[in-house]
Amino acid sequence: MTSRPVIAVIGGGAAGTAFLAACARELSADSREFAADIHVFDPTDRFGPGVAYARDTHAALLNRPLSAMSVDYNDPGQFRRWLNRSAEQLRSTAIPLDWKAASAFAPRTAFGHYLEGVFAQACDDLEHLGARVTTVRSSVTEIAEVTEVTEATAVAGLTGTAGLTEGPDAYTITTADGMRFTADSVILAVGTLPPVDVFGLAGAPGFIAQPYPLAPSLACVDPADRVLVLGTGLTAVDSALVLTEQGVRVTLASRSGFVPDVRSSPVSRWDDPEHSFGGLELASRGAVTLRDIYALIDSSLRDHGTSLRDAVRPYAERWPAAELLRSRLADPGPAGLLQRCVTTLTPAYSALWRALPPGEQRAFLRRHHRAFACLRNPMPPVNARKLVTLAEAGDVSFRRGVTAVRREPSGGFTAAFADGSTERYDRVVNAVGRTNDLTAAPEGSLLRDLARRSLVAAHPAGGIQVEPESNRALRPDGTPRPGFHVVGDLASGVHFHSSSMEYVARQAARVARYSVDEHDRYALQAV
Repeated sequence: MTSRPVIAVIGGGAAGTAFLAACARELSADSREFAADIHVFDPTDRFGPGVAYARDTHAALLNRPLSAMSVDYNDPGQFRRWLNRSAEQLRSTAIPLDWKAASAFAPRTAFGHYLEGVFAQACDDLEHLGARVTTVRSSVTEIAEVTEVTEATAVAGLTGTAGLTEGPDAYTITTADGMRFTADSVILAVGTLPPVDVFGLAGAPGFIAQPYPLAPSLACVDPADRVLVLGTGLTAVDSALVLTEQGVRVTLASRSGFVPDVRSSPVSRWDDPEHSFGGLELASRGAVTLRDIYALIDSSLRDHGTSLRDAVRPYAERWPAAELLRSRLADPGPAGLLQRCVTTLTPAYSALWRALPPGEQRAFLRRHHRAFACLRNPMPPVNARKLVTLAEAGDVSFRRGVTAVRREPSGGFTAAFADGSTERYDRVVNAVGRTNDLTAAPEGSLLRDLARRSLVAAHPAGGIQVEPESNRALRPDGTPRPGFHVVGDLASGVHFHSSSMEYVARQAARVARYSVDEHDRYALQAV
């Protein structure tokens, strides 16, 4: 008789939680006898929220409305229902919410509470279905292949895999506190990498390398400080709004100066299912060009009385940030239609991205990705109105063309801009946003180690090379690594857009379905 299979989930944040919830949906009472044991590894004190949705200021809002937030993409109303059921609990934490409207924007910390509840419920459901779940409050420092599983290895590894798996599809997991585990499969769900230290300021007094969670990381800033926020995306906007609540004047600076668009009302739905199917049909033809994709979007927009050129005009013409926000708040117009258009196209993103030749992918990332991200991930209108008011009062300013930031020997920093000007600042907040570049992984980190030992291969567009259908990591020779799956942003080189909760949930469901089927095969071998 063989031992039970073991799944190691590396990361207990949103991606790991979505995977567990998907596993609970996949299992049935009939599979109880052969359900896998699951170990979840995360160094934080709360499983579910991760860094992105940790306890934080209520001013930091989700950039998507309630109707678009769920760990189950087939059940988009799940988060909203949870909010209604948890009203009393949330009031006790002083979280201000209006969860009656599907278009409302909840605080990020509220979604963290939801994820914590989903994680606990998934563990309970899995236990009832025979899958024993163990949480390990430690970070993983090494994942290694096991070439031969012996009884001694199983005992030392604290899990029972002897006789079940031999060869490279078994893994040892080593944690920061020296514990070792053996697993038949690994789910890498570690989220995004820390923001890149673009100007090499790490360790400098006054440099805040990671703004999230915002409340504790920005509490040290004095109202008298002149503060430079590196970045003009959603992370930078959150940072600026928290700092100005503390009475701090802030400059947001980036190379492009682009700010996220303003999310339009979802009341008027985009009624064009053929648009989504058209994207999938286009991808099925084989080689696709950026011109083909833009023509598809432009055609759908023209059917609704506008054009792609009109929708992207503020970015093409490089409007000043405050002017762009004022314009969008007054009349979302073409941009609102484009937001609905690109959202409808979401199911086709992965296939379209893979159909683009590498040269076209590089061209998009170099020339258009920043503007696309601003349109695809717009900010809540309430945040846009706050920024406009703050800009008019002189409490927030925007600069484009930042070329360098250097630490001054006497303290503080000097920023240089493309127009030849320089400015002095007391503090710098590194809000350049997420990265999925494995070369930017911190020295000594798990991801750097995996890449160094060729357990995973870096994708030219970022993240890890994965098999599109299963999200199995690919070896450097292009073959899939058995039992090693990636969920979340690190798969975005293959799937393109993986940072939204919907995309994470889709990947988690795919990997859970594959993992359950995989362990069903073990069960058949055991009977």
